[in-house]
Amino acid sequence: MAKLKIASVFSGCGGMDLGALGNFTYLGKKYSANPVEVVYAADNDQYACEIYNSNFQTKCIQKDIKDLKAKEIPPHHILLGGFPCQPFSVASRNPRGLGYEDKRGQLFFEMSRLLRERRPLCFIAENVKGILSSNRGEAFPLILNSFRDAGYHVTHASINASDYGVPQNRDRVFIVGFREPQVLNNFNFPKPTTLDSKISLDQVISPDAEVDDRYYFSEKAVRGMEKARKAKKYRARGRVQNIDKPCNTLGAHLSQACINGTDPVLRVGERYRRFTPREVAQIQSFPDDFILTGSDVRQYRALGNAVCPTLMWRLMRTVIKAIKKTDEKMLSAEPFRTPEEIRSFNMSRIRSQDTSIELVLRRALWAKGYRYVTHYKDAIGKPDIAFKSIKLAVFCDSAFWHGRNFEKTVSRVKTRKEYWTKKIARNIERDREVNEALQREGWDVLRFWDADIETGLENVIKIIEAHIEKKKKAPAKHTSARSLSARTTRTSNASDNCQR
Repeated sequence: MAKLKIASVFSGCGGMDLGALGNFTYLGKKYSANPVEVVYAADNDQYACEIYNSNFQTKCIQKDIKDLKAKEIPPHHILLGGFPCQPFSVASRNPRGLGYEDKRGQLFFEMSRLLRERRPLCFIAENVKGILSSNRGEAFPLILNSFRDAGYHVTHASINASDYGVPQNRDRVFIVGFREPQVLNNFNFPKPTTLDSKISLDQVISPDAEVDDRYYFSEKAVRGMEKARKAKKYRARGRVQNIDKPCNTLGAHLSQACINGTDPVLRVGERYRRFTPREVAQIQSFPDDFILTGSDVRQYRALGNAVCPTLMWRLMRTVIKAIKKTDEKMLSAEPFRTPEEIRSFNMSRIRSQDTSIELVLRRALWAKGYRYVTHYKDAIGKPDIAFKSIKLAVFCDSAFWHGRNFEKTVSRVKTRKEYWTKKIARNIERDREVNEALQREGWDVLRFWDADIETGLENVIKIIEAHIEKKKKAPAKHTSARSLSARTTRTSNASDNCQR
C-alpha cells in the first residue's frame, strides 16, 4: 500500500506526528506503523523543534505559520495541526473569554489558508475543550466555518485521553475535515478502549528513590501551602494526585508549577514533589525511547502542549479506514498539485541523460565494437558519448528541448509561453557555446536529433564511423562536423541557427 503523505504545522515536539506514524511501544503495547509518512513539519518554537528533530527523520523547520507560504509545503494528503490553545484554555483565560480576539487565537485562519491553497484530502486539528465555550460560544462556530469555507466537510468531538489508554484526564477537541463529503459519511471517531479500565498514574511514575531532590518542594513551601489550605477559598492548593487513578490534566505551565498553586503534585510520605519531565512524557503516552532535549523548562512546555500519541494513533486509524472504505484508490492517488507543481513534477521525471535515444545509439555502437565514455565530465558540456583518444564528442538532442523547428515548437506551448520561448532559445544558444568551446580544445562535435536516431540509426552510425576513421588518419586536423539535420540548407530561421 502506498503511503499517505502528511504535512504538519504547529508540530511542537511531535506528539501528533508520532501518533499518526505509529511504530512505537507504550506500556508494553505495540502501536503498529500506519501507512503514512511525514513530508513536512514546522513550528515557531526553537526548543520544541530541537526535541522533534531528535526523534524524527523529517526535520521540523522553525517558522511562524504567518510567514509560511503554501508553496513551501510539499504536496500532501493530510494536514495536521494543533493550533495554539492558550487563548481558549480555561486555565489561562485572562481576561476570561479572550479566545480568538487574542492574536494567537486567530492562527486557525492560517491553517485554513493552507488548506485552501494546498487542498489535501483531509485535515486533523486539535485544541483544548475550552474552545467550545470561548467568547460566549462565538469562537468555535467561526473556526468551523473557516474550515468549511476552505472547502472541507467537517466534524468534531471532545475526547478524554483517559478513555484511550492514557493515564491522564485530558479533554481535547479534535476537528476532522475531508475534501470529499463521502469520506466524512464513512468516518467515525474511534471508540474508547479503556472507558471502564483506566490506566492509573502508578503505572508510569518513577520509583521515589530514582527522583532527584531538585523535584521536591522545600519545607517552607509545604508549610505555606498547608497554611493557605486552611482558608476555605484556597482548599484547591496542593492538588495531590491519587496514583491509583489517571492524573489531572498536565499543561505547558508545568515549568512554573508550585505547591501553592493548582498544579498536580505527588506526595511521598511527608514530602511533596512535581513530576519529572520523563514522567510527564510517560503520562502523555510518549514511549520510553522518545528523546528529550534541552532544559526541564523547555521540556515541560513542549510536552504539556503535545497531543497524546496513543490517542492520535487511534484517530489516524479511523481516518485511514474511512478513506479506504470510500474508495481504496484514494490511498494510492497522488496528492493535489498546482499546475506549476505538475509541470515541475513532469520535468523532474524527464531524463537529462541516459535517455532512450542515447541508449539506442550507445548499444548500436557497442555492438559494432566501439568503446567510449558516457557523460564525460572532463569535456565541456559533458558529451553523451565521448571518444576520448580521438576527441570526438557526440550529443543526442531532443527536438523540443534543443529547439528543432523552433517557431513550430513554441507555437504548441499552451501555458507560460514566454518562459518556454526564452528557455528553449537559451538551450539553442548554450549548445552553440558548447560546440565552440569544444572545438577550441580540439574536439570534433556531432549532434543528432532524436528523430534521426529513431528513424535512421544505421545512417547515424555511418556518420560516426566516418568521423572516427577521419580522426584516426589525421589526428592533428580538427574539423567541425554537423548532424544529419544540419546538412539541410541554412536559413535565418531560429531552428536552423541551432542546427549544427
